[in-house]
Amino acid sequence: MSLNKINFKFNNNQSEMIFPSEKVEGEIIDKQINDSIYFVKSNIVLKDDIVVLSKSKVDGIMMDFNLVGDVNYKSKVSKYGFSTSNNMTDIELVKEEETESKAKKGNINKITLVLKKDFLSKVLPENKETNKVFDSLQKNYCHELLASKTTDFQVGKILSELYYTSLYKGKLGEIYLESKILELIYLELNSLFNPKESLSSSIKFDEKDMQALEKAKNIINSLTFDCTISSLSKKVALNEFKLKYGFKKFFNTSPGALVLQTRMEEAKKLLESSDYNISEISRKVGYKYQQSFSTAFFKHFGVLPKDVMKTRKYYY
Repeated sequence: MSLNKINFKFNNNQSEMIFPSEKVEGEIIDKQINDSIYFVKSNIVLKDDIVVLSKSKVDGIMMDFNLVGDVNYKSKVSKYGFSTSNNMTDIELVKEEETESKAKKGNINKITLVLKKDFLSKVLPENKETNKVFDSLQKNYCHELLASKTTDFQVGKILSELYYTSLYKGKLGEIYLESKILELIYLELNSLFNPKESLSSSIKFDEKDMQALEKAKNIINSLTFDCTISSLSKKVALNEFKLKYGFKKFFNTSPGALVLQTRMEEAKKLLESSDYNISEISRKVGYKYQQSFSTAFFKHFGVLPKDVMKTRKYYY
């Protein structure tokens, strides 16, 4: 639906978001995948900082995959609240809740999945984590953040396929959409509710390893080195597996995600305040081809480099 009305309802009208319509443009697409799964894709532009009021009657799990945008959520019922930003995955346990969300001016690009309790009861394994979820859902209010993390690479690829394509029409489109959504659900629920691999607990990091991880992080942030996993591993004398696992464990991200974030933040700064053109900036942040840079920048920030450059005090 186009946001020409201030109320957006989904989940069989059991959930609602109320926008200040004069400050919001864009589109929200919602689709019921089956009796227990709902899909929502948001592509909106905020003309100013806004407050969005939300009411939810989910009785299950809500997965928010935030591609672009800064939002602070705060419960109107309890002290519960959290913040999210670019490239974050937030998984919440929800029954009945009212929230007040403060969103910053700019683009909000996100995908939301709603999983009902009956679906969870069919697919979740029998363990302590699952029991805790169903115990919480017995309460009147159980708004709880189960996970808040940087979106991992595999999940990010699926989100890009869902977000930047429009294959939602017709029987084949429905099959495509459902298959991708089920893949997302599997990856996230498996990560949350299945026992961790024993290999993880056997990996130890000594002082030398920690120094290597910090060195790798500093190299990425400096943008002065070819930051492939292989080259970075050799540079800091830490094997590739331990490098990737260490980044996930201690920095809550991956080397590749940090490289992308560092490149994009530096590019944005140069676009806003330097004298360099787009081609020069793309090379400075490590892109051989300007088009590849522009595509990556748009996916990260939801805006084209040339539009950011127009915010300079002078523009040629």
